[in-house]
Amino acid sequence: MIKKTSIKIVHIFITGRVQGVSYRWWFQKEAEKKKIIGWVRNRTSNRVEAEIAGDESNINEMIKNCKSGPLLAEVENVVINSVDQLTQVNKNIKGIKILETI
Repeated sequence: MIKKTSIKIVHIFITGRVQGVSYRWWFQKEAEKKKIIGWVRNRTSNRVEAEIAGDESNINEMIKNCKSGPLLAEVENVVINSVDQLTQVNKNIKGIKILETI
């Protein structure tokens, strides 16, 4: 369980060659190693979108990792926005859920 006092929540958009390269599955695996919760999905605009919560140092490390992504990805930009609470997921969720493309 994440302590509420140490939690950081961010909404992320990743652009570049990030679809068709297993980015979401890589993201899920990396986030779960860091005990981060939330969701990730493809957008029809060819971006990957995610919202994650966890210990601040783990979130910062995940953001850093997003800038390179999996081996075949070519990340051009990562936009991060802080948010007050997770959306679209139950607060008691464990791990990262891969959502349908929108």
